[in-house]
Amino acid sequence: MAEITKIHLVYFSPSGSTEKVVRKIASAITESKNLPVETHNLLTPASRQRKYDFGENDLVILGWMTAGMLFGNTDEMFACLNANNTPLIGLITYGNGYYGVALTEMKRKSESRGFIVTSLAAFVSRHSIAPTFGEGRPDSHDELIIADFAKRSFEKILSGDYVMHNLPKTHWSSSEQANKIIAYRETNTEPYHIPPSYKTKEISDACVKCGTCVRNCPVDAIDIENKTFDLERCIGCWGCVNRCPKHAVINTSKDMSEIMKTFSSAFEKRLEPEIFM
Repeated sequence: MAEITKIHLVYFSPSGSTEKVVRKIASAITESKNLPVETHNLLTPASRQRKYDFGENDLVILGWMTAGMLFGNTDEMFACLNANNTPLIGLITYGNGYYGVALTEMKRKSESRGFIVTSLAAFVSRHSIAPTFGEGRPDSHDELIIADFAKRSFEKILSGDYVMHNLPKTHWSSSEQANKIIAYRETNTEPYHIPPSYKTKEISDACVKCGTCVRNCPVDAIDIENKTFDLERCIGCWGCVNRCPKHAVINTSKDMSEIMKTFSSAFEKRLEPEIFM
């Protein structure tokens, strides 16, 4: 039987939703097993300049937002993680629309860094661009599923079963436009970079230059003094919009707004968490 001596929480969570789910999984595990928990937030460039090493007796709970996995520079982000046959529980969050190949990508990239992926899950959370989609998720029903997933995943690892018997699949959207992106990512492992016109934002006079957006930007794309954005560097995670305490960062992209209108029907049906073990 495997012996786990420490749990590590590793996450990329620009708006905070993914981090919450990662912590809920850890909490469900530590309810029955008193283990030390260490947190590694990979949000900022500075956090990814150091190396994180994990061994066979560590357990890593890895969380990522779908857009970050599909559109971000994940090769650079995963490069700071070094594992030696370390069991990994992985999850992605998405805004009730689609998660595409995010779980497949997580599995592939994690294994390339020395992890053994033992279970994966996709959970719905509030959409980062259109907060009315997935609003209130994960809710109490989701939390029961999260806790059950955590406990079953941990029991699976403790039993020495490191094999995934149910592999992740591509999750398609009801939106034709979204499916074009997903189809591209099925056959192309490099990120699909969102065009700059889809990421335009402005900072209103409500801004007090507190620096919250700058500290939480994963790619250092914000010049708060001049209230400008480097749209080539920006990955479109919308963390700056969602983290601003004054709601001063505003989406001004007509292209993105039009896309969200076409996606609206795709988000109406409630989607449930998907588990792969």
